[in-house]
Amino acid sequence: MRKFLAALFAAVSLLSAHAQFGSFGDAPVEITADGDTRFNQGVAIAEDNVQIHYGDYSIFCDYAEYNPDSRDVLLVGNIRVYTPEQVLTGQRALFNLETKQMRALEFSGSEYPMYFRAFNFRSVNPKEFHIRDASVTTHDSSQPDFRVRPRSMRFYPDSRVILTNTTLYVGQTPVFWLPYLYSNMNNSGFQILPGYDSRWGAYLLLGYSFPVFEGVDGTVRLEERTEFGPSVGLDLDMSYGPENRNYGRFSGDYVFETQDVTTVEAPGEPPETRTTNRYRVSFQQRLFFTDDIYGTADINVLSDVDFLEDFYPSIYRIDPQPDNSLSLTKWDEDYTLSLIGRWQVNDFQEVTERKPELVVDFKQQPFFGLPVQYDGETGVASLSRAFSNDPYFRQTDYPDYSATRFDTFHQWSLPTKIFEWLNLNPKVGIRGTYYSQSGSFITPTSGDTVLDPVSGEFITAGPTNESNPLNTPSANLVDKGAAFRPVLNYGLTVSTKVSRAFEQIQARWLGIDGIRHVVEPYLNYSGVYNMGPSPEDIYQFDRVVPSTQLLALDFPQFTAIDSIDTWNITRLGVAQRFQTRRNNATYQWLSFNTFMDVNFDSPYSDAPVSNAFNVVQFNPVPWSYFSIASQLPVVTEGFTEVNTQLGFMPTRDLRFSIGHRYIDGNDYFTDDSQLNFFAYWRVNDNWSVSLYEQYEFNSGIMQYQRYFINRDLTSWVASLGAEVRDNMGGDQEFGLLLMMTLKDAPELSFTLPFSPDGDSQEPAGAIE
Repeated sequence: MRKFLAALFAAVSLLSAHAQFGSFGDAPVEITADGDTRFNQGVAIAEDNVQIHYGDYSIFCDYAEYNPDSRDVLLVGNIRVYTPEQVLTGQRALFNLETKQMRALEFSGSEYPMYFRAFNFRSVNPKEFHIRDASVTTHDSSQPDFRVRPRSMRFYPDSRVILTNTTLYVGQTPVFWLPYLYSNMNNSGFQILPGYDSRWGAYLLLGYSFPVFEGVDGTVRLEERTEFGPSVGLDLDMSYGPENRNYGRFSGDYVFETQDVTTVEAPGEPPETRTTNRYRVSFQQRLFFTDDIYGTADINVLSDVDFLEDFYPSIYRIDPQPDNSLSLTKWDEDYTLSLIGRWQVNDFQEVTERKPELVVDFKQQPFFGLPVQYDGETGVASLSRAFSNDPYFRQTDYPDYSATRFDTFHQWSLPTKIFEWLNLNPKVGIRGTYYSQSGSFITPTSGDTVLDPVSGEFITAGPTNESNPLNTPSANLVDKGAAFRPVLNYGLTVSTKVSRAFEQIQARWLGIDGIRHVVEPYLNYSGVYNMGPSPEDIYQFDRVVPSTQLLALDFPQFTAIDSIDTWNITRLGVAQRFQTRRNNATYQWLSFNTFMDVNFDSPYSDAPVSNAFNVVQFNPVPWSYFSIASQLPVVTEGFTEVNTQLGFMPTRDLRFSIGHRYIDGNDYFTDDSQLNFFAYWRVNDNWSVSLYEQYEFNSGIMQYQRYFINRDLTSWVASLGAEVRDNMGGDQEFGLLLMMTLKDAPELSFTLPFSPDGDSQEPAGAIE
């Protein structure tokens, strides 16, 4: 619809330009007619099969005229507008060049995925249109199987649509009526989600979206779950300011629990019964005060540790302990200045609090006009390590600790190319970090100054006995006072690239039109010399956390400031790419990246070398792909991890993907061997089936199953499915699912009922 209006504006503008000047811009305007093209009392007139051509636009009508005094342009009879994207038709249109107001009758067209027809159209301004007696559908037929007919509609381009007195027709039969319906880019107005799930019981989720004011849309939610009781919720989506640079989202939930509820057990977690009301408040915001100063907020207040797991399991699996922080950032081409605050709002979460932290980051830039590049960062922070008060989530008996930290880092590098093929980049840096308080966790002896876990004060330890509160060795913190730690870092990166073309290699079935093999060997040596206290004697705020991936070797990419210690590590690798031609562009047909670390001296690993990593991406043709990310041990101290994924569509009616995740021998992660499989089969023009499964080999448990039967309803696909989730020691979950998916716009789906974990895996599936 928006393109239809733009095309009509172009048509009338072209006619007026020809009448006055004979051309429009730098491109010529051609206006022809089987009848006369003339002026009559100051009005330019063209009639009888009028044709207007300008660039990629072609407009045809029976009659056209332009009045230069009133600035009105009139198009009459069989108006057809041909654009590169679509064809639009109408019968009568009147447009004023001064006010930009337009009136049109009996026009129709398409705006993917919609086809529309309207009797009366009026533009109040370029950003607001009023339409009466409209019909909208996605079915490309003169007799659509469904359509929506609003009596009146207000349309705001790139914003929202408001419909009044709206009727939904299936064929010629009206099946649903709403007096008022609001929709924007993200909300569909009224939502109703009934269903059953073993975790929630029977449930009914109702939602209604509406505009609050310009740039703010709201959704009110009323929900009932038989296992938890009724709840209310409010969502606000905000987008405003120049070019909608400011955006935010607010979500609030309050659950009126009407009965004692025993939470679902997780492996190793004891059952828990609660009767109190529960709530969640979530707020995210980015606000630009000026073009280069903006603030961000991420606030998440939860009533209890199980709220997300019970009501938003999909969020819980990704982020079980959401953050609470505020920041203010000043951006410049040479530096970024940030003021950050972070707090333990939910006391069952472990958080490194920053109250506050001020950091300035200097981007890499020439150093006083020399070929040397400089980058660095300096910050001061009041830090506190606040542990969880929940026994299940508390991973240590250590008491909370805090300190003020001042850290400054400066680095110089000299990117160089020698012999026209060898890239060298030596670098050297210096860091100084001051702590107002430091300490270590050890078993105290008599006379040590330790932190009393009861009073929170430092006292002198005496003999450990029943009357001494210092009777938990792991909970004793030895005070070591203020500390300063200077650190020197140095390194060298070396890389080159060679390539060779093999034009004679041709294989259409593999999508090969010539091959270019590119090889890029590289070396990154990193050295650090710690001239101060070791990390064991420093409070650990920004610290190394367990991961299966290699740590960053360069600064400031290595962010675990308090875990820095002396090291000498070299990362060796080679990247290979096989490229071919496709669609007049270079296409990455196959790629390898193989690398490993040689640990001459590493505080984070006892192995002389790391695992050998290999990452492979293979995309030979659009209907098939293969990827593998693996790391294999070179010495006995290593572990094995292999993640693979294969997608294939052997026929137009069958597609499937299979993946495997495997890890074994890691000290921090449980051994796991998990297979996932997805398949979709189009049985005939009307029916299809799909499935998704996850199987864990070590436990012999089918962790997740999801099955769909899909029925093609011309414009829609109806999918009836079921899902089963095994929590491996916890309760099993069951769910039923009915989805209605619009074929022409599969991103628009209406779920009746819906999966409580929030997953929206498309039943038809996708090979990507």
